Amino acid sequence: MGLYGIMNTSVSGMNAQSNKLSTVADNISNANTVGYKRYKTAFSSLVGSGGSSGHESGIVNTTVVQSVRQQGAFNFTSRGTDLAINGNGFFQVEDSQGGTYFTRAGDFVLDKNGQMVNSGGYKLLSAGGAPVTVDLNTPVWQASSQGELGVNLASNTPAPLAPGPTTGLPTGFDYKTSISTFDQNGNAVKIDIVYTKKSESVDPVTGDITGSEWLVEAADETGAKIAFPAPGVTTLQFSGDGKLAAGSPTDFVFKVPNGENVTLDLSKTVTAGEKFSVNKVDVDGYKPSTIQNIRIESDGRVFGVYGSSAEKLLDQIQIVNFSNPDGLQAKSGNVYAATDASGDPAVGFPGDNGFGSLYSGAVEGSNVDLAAELTEMVQAQRTYSANTKVFNASSELLQELNNLR
Repeated sequence: MGLYGIMNTSVSGMNAQSNKLSTVADNISNANTVGYKRYKTAFSSLVGSGGSSGHESGIVNTTVVQSVRQQGAFNFTSRGTDLAINGNGFFQVEDSQGGTYFTRAGDFVLDKNGQMVNSGGYKLLSAGGAPVTVDLNTPVWQASSQGELGVNLASNTPAPLAPGPTTGLPTGFDYKTSISTFDQNGNAVKIDIVYTKKSESVDPVTGDITGSEWLVEAADETGAKIAFPAPGVTTLQFSGDGKLAAGSPTDFVFKVPNGENVTLDLSKTVTAGEKFSVNKVDVDGYKPSTIQNIRIESDGRVFGVYGSSAEKLLDQIQIVNFSNPDGLQAKSGNVYAATDASGDPAVGFPGDNGFGSLYSGAVEGSNVDLAAELTEMVQAQRTYSANTKVFNASSELLQELNNLR
């Protein structure tokens, strides 16, 4: 047994425990870093030569690996741009020089250019490979083109009434309700929908009502009747039970002044009871407004929520996966670069087969267990101290050897 070999062995042991303490220090300091993956130190022995009559001490080697596969716990927030991947996958991000990297740190915010940037300064990439960009300043609007209107026409309304002049509303129309529409410039336009009972059929024997017809017309804010674009449907036909008869038209088409043709679905219109009422009204279109909020779906679709409460699809986020995530190379800013050990990135959308789902309003915390790290720290400290004692013992033996005469 060589005394110098013992000293080299104890020095390698101290270096190994120092490496372990370094990984523990990194893990503890990043316990609150979003998306951080803990390091661990693996030990392996390098044996020396020897036989049955003696032993030559070897050394200990260390390998530091990062547990990228292990997922951290979710921390839920109130910010829609915070993203977390539940399962396999990484966000594709870009640095200021245009380099592409991968990360699990999804604490994104919108910068002054409307791009989603995380705490490391990396921009989130979309399905097209460009940074996800939200236009925060340009207003958008939409002209009305379709809607739905369901009313209850009182069944005891007398009929028939004389039709009115062709240029205006019917004389003595029965009921009127208003709907809000938008023209091509996003201006709100009120449209009056007018109902007039045209006829009623009665069984001559029983006196039961067997059907009725109602005229539907539209007028602008001045009261002038709006001409129908072809094909225009103006008459609803009801059976005796007050429901729309089979074969009755259900679409009502009119043109918004300075706007588009609007198709109203009237299929929920009935004639029953003694009072007129509006049961449902829903017309599309909205006024000019800018984005007030961002909503991100679990499949990566990014929607802008505008001040008018309208929503518009802006982009879609893709994520990537690797056959061996633990083989990725860690870079500054809590990002990774692909290596031969990790394999090439496979690209897909959140929720696809083999890819995790996306959570909005949450971030993935680090996978560091503080209790386990403190235990590792105590073990490394004790083992380091034991190695120093071995070194001191071999040094004293050498001193005794040098004192021999």
